Amino acid sequence: MISVFPLSQPNMLGFTLDGEVDETGMEKFLLAIEAKVLTHGKIRLLGNVKSIGGFQSLQSFWKTLKSKTDLWDNIEKYAILTDHGWLSSLTGSVDWLTPRMEVKTFSLAEGELAHQWLRLDPVADPSEGLKEVDMGENSVLGLAIIGKLTPKDYDRINLLIEAQARTYGQARILLEIVDAGFSGQQLIEDIKSGIKNYRNVERIALIGDQSWLKTTVKLGDLLTPGLELAAFSTNERKRATSWLG
Repeated sequence: MISVFPLSQPNMLGFTLDGEVDETGMEKFLLAIEAKVLTHGKIRLLGNVKSIGGFQSLQSFWKTLKSKTDLWDNIEKYAILTDHGWLSSLTGSVDWLTPRMEVKTFSLAEGELAHQWLRLDPVADPSEGLKEVDMGENSVLGLAIIGKLTPKDYDRINLLIEAQARTYGQARILLEIVDAGFSGQQLIEDIKSGIKNYRNVERIALIGDQSWLKTTVKLGDLLTPGLELAAFSTNERKRATSWLG
């Protein structure tokens, strides 16, 4: 079952998972997260996983939470307390943990250490994040990604897209991936969820030399109806600009 408990800061929420994921507990948990998001915006979770009914039960829990995108996108840090070794190793590789959420695993005996970690604010690397690129043409929005993006970066992208859409009807974007801090699948997920108004985007030209880029873009083109995607290598920048029109 799932139970919820308060933590030392108002933007934090703790929960305990002990056994199977129950519908009533899950509903109360989601309502508690929603209340925190409404009052504090970005929130931080501490999950005390004592026991669980297996991988399927855990997967059901995360799929339900991730389906609530208005809540999921506002979780910035998540500390997991568990003595299950398989769960500790899983959190570092499973795709349903997005790159915009910091996740760290602790043992059940390290509750205070996990609490301290949640209170810490990450130090941003000024060389990483979202950079605007002057395209010499106002109708094309030029952006570059260096490493991982923060929630503030995604907010900035949305504001830039809104401004382009107001002026030109729909936005056309040249997105250069300088140093990827994410996988190809995560890129497509972020276009669909992190960029909340992607339907106001007509075309995105992605530039990069990552081995997965062209394959990912072909798949993404099928998964994002109404949005045209195309991939170009770094020596095809002129062709990318021409394709954007």
